[in-house]
Amino acid sequence: MSDTAETTVATATPGDRGLPAAVVSGIAANAAAGRTAKRGSGPRKAVLAIAALVVLFAVPFMANTYIVFVVSLTLVYAVSTIGFNLLVGWSGQIGLAHAALFAVGAYGSAVATAGGVPFLLTIPLAGLAAALLAVVIGFPAIRLRGFFLAIATLALGMAIVELLTFAQPITGGGGGMNVEVFSLPGINDSASTYFIVLTVAAITFFLVRRALIGRFGRTLQAVRDLGQLTGSLGVSALRYRLVAFGLSGFVAAVAGTLYAQLQTFIFPAMFQMNLLVPMLVMVFVGGAGSLWGPLVGAGFAIVLTEFFQDLGDQQAIAYGLVLMLAIALLPGGLTSLARTIGDSRFAARLPWRRGSTGSDVAEETP
Repeated sequence: MSDTAETTVATATPGDRGLPAAVVSGIAANAAAGRTAKRGSGPRKAVLAIAALVVLFAVPFMANTYIVFVVSLTLVYAVSTIGFNLLVGWSGQIGLAHAALFAVGAYGSAVATAGGVPFLLTIPLAGLAAALLAVVIGFPAIRLRGFFLAIATLALGMAIVELLTFAQPITGGGGGMNVEVFSLPGINDSASTYFIVLTVAAITFFLVRRALIGRFGRTLQAVRDLGQLTGSLGVSALRYRLVAFGLSGFVAAVAGTLYAQLQTFIFPAMFQMNLLVPMLVMVFVGGAGSLWGPLVGAGFAIVLTEFFQDLGDQQAIAYGLVLMLAIALLPGGLTSLARTIGDSRFAARLPWRRGSTGSDVAEETP
């Protein structure tokens, strides 16, 4: 698709190509608002991102091995959630094969490394293999929507995990397999793994963010909101949905390669529903369709799990109650907290908010 066709999705005028005027005007308004917000908050977010990277880089020098592991695990889940959010939040497809594609990355990297392939090379190779598999999964399921798409992709994902169990000569079957841990020269294993995870997470977030704040992201949102109506703008909804499947699978597998390095031992049962459900929770609690939602959701879920670790059998109950409360109070996820507070009646009563509202009304009154 040409750049002109993609730009049309975000800048079309009412009545263009037969789309309802209200719909097209809404897309144009959202795109304009996004560009304005980007210009106003870009430097501030860049400073915050650099500060966060500096703090994260210092973690191995300031914390014990357990804290380093927890932060590493959070970053791995954040990478995985970035890919899942791209599919669920940005393209609007509830594809539930994500944990299986995560497993493809973990096993693909572990098997390739055992066969003599350098670990760093296995990261993109596993990602490409999972992206191809995701497109194969998505192609027959892509015309389904909602519940039917979720069930179809869940079944295919479960089949992939079962295949890992049956491929015992390669994967070790249900008994699992050891993972050869890659170490950077002169750095101990835990710190080495941490720095690799941090680097890959930063690169993934940067690249995905760059893609989503541009025409590609706006087009995905249009496909999510309008579906087949985008065809009248020269945009193939099916093609963009497949692209979303492929990119989501690639990022999931990249996270899987890091997860295998972090765990040092993997087995098929690790990648079933007990992994898929937390991934869904991270997407929706963090904020589906939000750029920062995956990072916030992953951090919240991991910290909450560690906080409730001493509750034993009651951990799952406490975990579920807190998550349900968070979703009930913040349907837009934790990243919408500031906006929710700003829109509340309490905030509207603040003197400076009343003054700004009055001036806005005065400016709008002829």
